[in-house]
Amino acid sequence: MKRLVPFALLLTAPASAELIGTCQFDRDRLSFAETPLDQARCLLRKVLPLGVKADQPLPPVIVHLMSDAAPPTPAHKAAAIAALPQPYRSFAIDHANDPVSQTEAGLPLLYFVIHDTSSPFLDDAPFPANLDHNRQINDFTPYMNGTFAAEPVAHIFLSRGGQIWAGHDFAEGWRATKLESYVIGPASRGRFVHIEVMQPRRLIDGYDDRGHTYGPTPGFSDAQYRQLAALYVYVSARAGRWLIPAQHATIDDLIPDAHDDPQNFELERFAAELEKLLVA
Repeated sequence: MKRLVPFALLLTAPASAELIGTCQFDRDRLSFAETPLDQARCLLRKVLPLGVKADQPLPPVIVHLMSDAAPPTPAHKAAAIAALPQPYRSFAIDHANDPVSQTEAGLPLLYFVIHDTSSPFLDDAPFPANLDHNRQINDFTPYMNGTFAAEPVAHIFLSRGGQIWAGHDFAEGWRATKLESYVIGPASRGRFVHIEVMQPRRLIDGYDDRGHTYGPTPGFSDAQYRQLAALYVYVSARAGRWLIPAQHATIDDLIPDAHDDPQNFELERFAAELEKLLVA
């Protein structure tokens, strides 16, 4: 969803030392402010309808990964690959030892960004009774055939049944936020990987525009949380560092016409799946 914000709020310092948005993205360093743990606290704030953000505590496993955890191990990578569905698992095995993206200036991949597709848009029709097995809700075709864009808009698309379609490998620098596309530009490519999780939207009662929609509750399925965790561990292991988890709406916070996804993302459920993989 899109939300208009006065452009004056975007700039918090002169262009030579520009800090962008609530989490203060530094144009020169291509990173948000403070430590990885501080960044995760800001970037994992709860995203509410209409793009409102609310503080929430970080689960212990994420605190650990962002503060004092050793880098991912080959065992972590193997556990993540084993949790991935076919046919993507075979693709992940083939690329398991490939490098991941970096920026044109050589800065390494740093952020794992969670989105929801906000599609299909149901207008004022009710959500289907069985979202996780509904063909319309879980159809990859619009993301593959150019309906939304000439090229896939994210690295990964994740259906409610837990199936994965790769728009781009993690080695390819890509952009899927306004921060990257319209504020920083090509210099930011390679700093972020993007995961689009399928979630439909319908109109908020009393409205008739795409700027006022909401997603179902629960927002994500059990299978989506499992695969999000597996993808996070897998790409972090390929990167050789625990990436900083983030959300589309918090990355673009205060940027004009910003989006409001992911809706109804339950951080504790994502963390629970991470813990299972790390123990395995």
